[in-house]
Amino acid sequence: MLLASGDILSPLRGSANMIVRLAVICLLLATSAGLAEDSEPSPLERDGRALAERMCSECHAIDKSGQSPHVGAPAFRALDRRVDLDTFMDRLREGLMVGHPDMPTFRFTREDARALLLYLRSVQAP
Repeated sequence: MLLASGDILSPLRGSANMIVRLAVICLLLATSAGLAEDSEPSPLERDGRALAERMCSECHAIDKSGQSPHVGAPAFRALDRRVDLDTFMDRLREGLMVGHPDMPTFRFTREDARALLLYLRSVQAP
């Protein structure tokens, strides 16, 4: 039995079309989830921002833009270039001390350290 060439390719075109549609749907879902994460901080991240505002913003730029009020205080968005954020939580819990005389010593609870670290990660420049 001979099939016309259109008959043979029909199922293949349908499968390819379905794969393209699924890929587009997955891409849209991933993009919308990423946008939701950018626009909607978690409660823990909001707590971290509140800590940064209360304890750090007098000297540091805590947002994704802006200048630090205190000359020489690093902007939080570039902190990952100065410290290892993977071990920074331990430093926050042990008592963050810096060799700068204007920098006070802070000691964070585990939950506060997690919150601040989550917020710091959210504002790091690409």
